[in-house]
Amino acid sequence: MRRTPSTLLALLIALLAVAAVAIGCGSDDGDSDATAASPSTSATASAAADAEPLQVALLTSGLTNDGGFNQWAAEALRQLEEEGLVKAQIRQQLADPTAAEPVLREFASRGYDLIIGHGIDLSEATLKVARQFPDVHFATTGDNTLADKLLDNVDGWTYDFGQFGYVGGYVAGLIQGHDQVGVVGGPKIPFVEAAGRGFAAGLEATNPQAKIETIYTGDFYDSQKEQEAVRSLVQKGNTLIYANTAEGNGVAPAAKAEGAWTIGVAVAGSPAAKDVNITSPNLNFYPVYKGYVDDIRAGSFGKKFEVGDLANKQIGIEPVNQVSDEVPADLQEKVDELSQQLASGELELPSFFE
Repeated sequence: MRRTPSTLLALLIALLAVAAVAIGCGSDDGDSDATAASPSTSATASAAADAEPLQVALLTSGLTNDGGFNQWAAEALRQLEEEGLVKAQIRQQLADPTAAEPVLREFASRGYDLIIGHGIDLSEATLKVARQFPDVHFATTGDNTLADKLLDNVDGWTYDFGQFGYVGGYVAGLIQGHDQVGVVGGPKIPFVEAAGRGFAAGLEATNPQAKIETIYTGDFYDSQKEQEAVRSLVQKGNTLIYANTAEGNGVAPAAKAEGAWTIGVAVAGSPAAKDVNITSPNLNFYPVYKGYVDDIRAGSFGKKFEVGDLANKQIGIEPVNQVSDEVPADLQEKVDELSQQLASGELELPSFFE
């Protein structure tokens, strides 16, 4: 059938009307107009999705199956890898700087986008290699003195040691029938001592008459020395033990064997932890590493020092484990209240560094 100009005009108008309705309705799978992303937001998200994953290397001072400090770091990086943001390489047990330096240098020479030296044992080696590769991004952890050592291509991180210890002491003071509390510390260095003073302050807040006895093992990862320290402390009447170490994997088995309870043990570090450990602070490295990735993408990475705490959700507290009748039924409620007070700033703690 031959179409006249008027017929074609009518058909064109009808098609335009259908298109307008389709545009107005949008996709059934999308958000409503009130929540839809702006064009600029959509473009940013699309650009991020299309970006190549960053090549990231993580060097840890201990094993990444320790249930604690090193495992938390490895899990955070693997989560970013699952999200397609990074391609990760992980090297373990590099606390010795002479072993760490060539590994750091290897990844830098291969053009990795980000190299993370995880643990205070790795900080000096990381800074040394970073000076040799000013165009490579590095990040490292350490104590509060790291802030003054950072370079233009290095970010630094630590956590609030005093707050970390305070949580443990606060809980210890609420456990019934324990006026003597033993502490197993790692090396006797400033930040370990700061965490110990935080623990003492928390204990005094909930049980002012309690006494503390501390044994330093001199090492972060010596399970045998931790077990020996626990046995010695229990023999002296300390049947509640706080692990002021990297993960305390030697503390839990010894405490279980000696009939003692623990606080501060990495809950995934040993099977014994589930039987004896009441609760523990933990660390969340995901927002830290995600921040590094975002800053590298934005061109704003370098010379920033961050302190993890409860407020920025880089410190958390494990759920209370009712291992004994000595654990108050309302302990979880009290721990949650303490967490909220510290996170909001309602409860402000002093610096526990001398």
